[in-house]
Amino acid sequence: MIRTPIQDPIPRRVLSRSIFATSLAALAFCGASAHAAQEVSRAEYEQMKRELAELRQEMKALRSTASAPAPASAKSAPKGALGQSFAEMSDTVNSLRSGEIKALVTGGAEATFTAARNSASNFSAVFEPLLLWHINDRLLFEGAVEFELEGSVTKTKLEYAQIDWTLNDYITLVGGKFLNPVNNYVERYTPTWIRKLPDNPLGLYDGFLPESNLGAQIRGVVPIGNGRINLAAYVSNAPKLVTDDPEALGSLQFDNWNSQADSKAFGGRIGLMPCQNFEIGYGVQSARVRGDGTKSVSSLIQSVDLSAHTDAAKGRIALLGQYGWSKTGDFTYDADGSLGVGPLRYSNHRDGGYAQLSYRGKQWDSDLMNRLEFIVRGDVSNAPNDAPGGFDERRLTFGIDYWIASSTVLKAAYEIDHRNNNEPNGDAILFQLSTGF
Repeated sequence: MIRTPIQDPIPRRVLSRSIFATSLAALAFCGASAHAAQEVSRAEYEQMKRELAELRQEMKALRSTASAPAPASAKSAPKGALGQSFAEMSDTVNSLRSGEIKALVTGGAEATFTAARNSASNFSAVFEPLLLWHINDRLLFEGAVEFELEGSVTKTKLEYAQIDWTLNDYITLVGGKFLNPVNNYVERYTPTWIRKLPDNPLGLYDGFLPESNLGAQIRGVVPIGNGRINLAAYVSNAPKLVTDDPEALGSLQFDNWNSQADSKAFGGRIGLMPCQNFEIGYGVQSARVRGDGTKSVSSLIQSVDLSAHTDAAKGRIALLGQYGWSKTGDFTYDADGSLGVGPLRYSNHRDGGYAQLSYRGKQWDSDLMNRLEFIVRGDVSNAPNDAPGGFDERRLTFGIDYWIASSTVLKAAYEIDHRNNNEPNGDAILFQLSTGF
């Protein structure tokens, strides 16, 4: 991972490294995990410093003993009261040295209730474990799997699985399935206990913008004064053009991981951060896409994003936003009429995004006010109305969060939804209990 200052909300990969580093130290020395976002008192902090200093002295003494010539009888020495011989103690010390492989399982879970107009109310649950595998100070494997109840079955999805090779403080090489940097929301804000509202915004999913790519990526950071420029560039397998589904003709299938006739996607993102609480970014992906046995057409995806926060009015005010455009070249769908909708020829141009404003108390005398967060979000998606299943949608969502703990939150939201093309509106009430661990 790129070693960059933590932002608020915390980017997923930066968050993963922070959780890993904190928890690994506790596991190695104390035998207990510690949460990266946990808050402690000053007295507890000073006590932890004293204990850590004592442990370091003990480790230094153990290393000195381990490096000294061992007596001939050491290997056959009986085990002491702690059940460890001298050789076993040496193995313990060596296992704590840098370069030893260590792993940590973290992640999140959520339980959601949705009551929407024109559809049945429903409970749902998602569990998303995240594995961090520390190889050494420069190599890290990270992967996440999502388990979601869907009907009577459990749907399993590999969110990402990648190896990060940190060359220096400014450049990291990434290989595998990685979250797409063009989709800034997906890369930074989707973990259930970071996401402010129970559901995700429109215009960033469902064939609009890619969530992840399978390929290779290089990430970097360029310091500029008190700020920096964040850079990412990648090459990956290209998405697939949907030509066989009457309800999704012309959309892109991003979870198709096989190359279509050796097609590749090229993309990246540049983020300008003049100060630590403000960033504006631009991302782009270009590819030649095709369906099974069809000719290829051009595909261009672009996205702009904004994140900012400031401490004011005894709390924190945060502004997030992103808007994306997806343009696919002219193509004749269902040319032989076998799908019952064609022939249809059109360019599939889609766009959508969101803007979100939130406030959370921090310095109120009331504990309740410091646990509450108020959110309002507007989001939109526009799809070709002349395409099968195409319609435009507008939503306005109001939410209130109650933070039970630093990474556990109860969310309540009301959505006002409007759709055109005679599609039924989807006004909804949502409740969600989310936790990160």
